[in-house]
Amino acid sequence: MSVLTDAIEACLSPVTGDGQGGFSASATFPADFIGFKGHFPGRPVLPGVCMVQAALVILARGRAEPVTLRCLASAKWMAPVLPGEELVFTLAVGGRNTPPEAVRVSVLRGPEKVAEFLLETQPGSKVAGTA
Repeated sequence: MSVLTDAIEACLSPVTGDGQGGFSASATFPADFIGFKGHFPGRPVLPGVCMVQAALVILARGRAEPVTLRCLASAKWMAPVLPGEELVFTLAVGGRNTPPEAVRVSVLRGPEKVAEFLLETQPGSKVAGTA
């Protein structure tokens, strides 16, 4: 695992399944979380890539197998996330008008949606097209 993935793992709650292939978990990223380093000095904000990686970690934990990101099909970031704020990640797999490998992710801070994105994934730990 990468340093970022290891750090995210340490911030996540246990993953729960919804019985339909979706999963959820909460995460609180402390001030010393590696993702805040340099983003931004004096006013740390959680980078969107950390939320995407957290969703992949949740999906892999829920499925109990490695998962690879094929593409970030769409993304919308609505509010900054500061150190110590609890986030709830909800992942819905497939669904209407989406392929079965598509994962819709919603990230909430309390009742406020801070991000939503659509991931296209594949099983395994290798990037498509690599040996």
